[in-house]
Amino acid sequence: MVIDKSIFEGYEDSKLCRYDDPVCDFPTTCAFEDLPKTSVSGVLKANRYVDGKLMQTYSELENHVCVIAATRLGKTTSYVIPSVISNAIKPIKRSMIISDPKGEIYRHTARTLQQEGYIVKMINFRDYRHSECWNPLTPIFRKFKWANSLENEVKPITKNGKQCYRFMENIYQTKEELNEAISLEKEAALDDVYNDIDIFGVMMVPTTNKDDQMWDEGARSLFVAFIIAMLEDSLVDENPITEETFSLDTILNIFATFGGEGMSYDRGYFSNRPVTSKAYMFAKDVILIAAEKTRGSFIANFSQKMSEFRSVAIRRLTMCDSFEMDTLLGAKPVAIFLCYRDEVKAHYKMISLFVQNAYKLLIDFAQGYDDNKLPTPFYFILDEFGNFPQMNSFENVISACAGRNIWFTLVLQSYAQLNAVYGDNTAKIILDNLNVKVMLGSLNWQTVCEFAESCGLHARLSPESALNGSGEEIEHYKIETIPLVTKSMLSKLKSGECIVTEANSGYVMFSRLERYYMCPEFNNLPLADEKKYKCSVNPLDSKYRYIYNERIAYRRRFKFNTM
Repeated sequence: MVIDKSIFEGYEDSKLCRYDDPVCDFPTTCAFEDLPKTSVSGVLKANRYVDGKLMQTYSELENHVCVIAATRLGKTTSYVIPSVISNAIKPIKRSMIISDPKGEIYRHTARTLQQEGYIVKMINFRDYRHSECWNPLTPIFRKFKWANSLENEVKPITKNGKQCYRFMENIYQTKEELNEAISLEKEAALDDVYNDIDIFGVMMVPTTNKDDQMWDEGARSLFVAFIIAMLEDSLVDENPITEETFSLDTILNIFATFGGEGMSYDRGYFSNRPVTSKAYMFAKDVILIAAEKTRGSFIANFSQKMSEFRSVAIRRLTMCDSFEMDTLLGAKPVAIFLCYRDEVKAHYKMISLFVQNAYKLLIDFAQGYDDNKLPTPFYFILDEFGNFPQMNSFENVISACAGRNIWFTLVLQSYAQLNAVYGDNTAKIILDNLNVKVMLGSLNWQTVCEFAESCGLHARLSPESALNGSGEEIEHYKIETIPLVTKSMLSKLKSGECIVTEANSGYVMFSRLERYYMCPEFNNLPLADEKKYKCSVNPLDSKYRYIYNERIAYRRRFKFNTM
């Protein structure tokens, strides 16, 4: 029976292309063995065998990616590990920051990355003895010290026989003009410092009780007060805070000395400061003038928030720096593995802080190029992203990063995870920016429904169309529009099967992603042993330990120079 296809014109016509359909032509497909000498861009969409040869299909352009898969459906083994290895062996190396909750990705890819010329680093919250050290507070300290030493940027010069001053690429004729310029620059730099402190405070001490926010906000004010107090104490001569002692560990150690009644509760740490001190202002309402019961509630809440960070792993890892963020900006490709325990909430906070610091640095670095783009793609491959705490303005960041050749692969169990963290509206904006979506299967019915709907519709001849008497020709056409990918189809995907959508591709792909251990090309690669990873610094060195001295703090009261 021949049907005139023109009858479907004007109806929905989404197309489903199977990975093994010879009719479907995927132009960005090549053999894995040819990848090192093939100029292939984009992200992985298929990884399957054809006549015994491992073939891979990519999107035509670099893209943000969303991988959706319930636990044990193979998001790491089917997508993340093959993607990391493939990125490594391409002629144009993609730098990567990879969240690795089990250390599995590091074990199976680190040696290959090193062989391909990558700088490979691991920050390992699972075992701090085999990890780089990274202090998230260091950038704040350095910005602050730079802002307070701007006078060192002044260069006396002679112009037309007259003494002048060069400062920040500008020339000033008089001391008055110079001082005003320094003051304005310092004000802007310190404003940037306090903004970074606010962002850090929100991440470390979030508001968890939306109905009664006062206690969380008080705990956050105290946390911010500690950071500012340490910055203030970096400017004094006696027992100063240094870059080595400006850390979370120092906050916890000083807080451990608190106790008592009235103004002496803080052992003078805040109360011995001038009332013009910013640290004093932030601490004042929380512990200095608050009623005994109120202060006790603030302190209890603050202590509970800080308890997450008292673990040995976090304190040791964040006491000092063996890893510098500038490593991301070098000529060589980098691969940074962030290993952590996926059952520990505090680890997700630290990983999120690292990611935020990294993409802020990369965005700033990209501005230095004529087209405001990094010369080679940089990927954040974030497994278990649904468990990450909310990142500041991430819906705007992910959009801005696309224009700067910075890309995110977000691995989720369901859309519901994203909704719970960011709220429905913001989560939708984030998902809208993820132009490639890979569905391996989800147990969340809403996610299944939304994904099926996003695949589009197609028109077909309804079974209710009437045939003529002989049963060979259609007498009355009846056309119906149905989902291209049904919810039942998504619920019945077999191991290795997935549905891939790509914005503006013209088709939906019924794809296959073989698990890496089913592929000799991946499974026979050399393994790395994270137990052999060594750090270049010793966080137990006494220079990283700050001892608070109450008597010195009291003498400092009359010398302190406010910021």
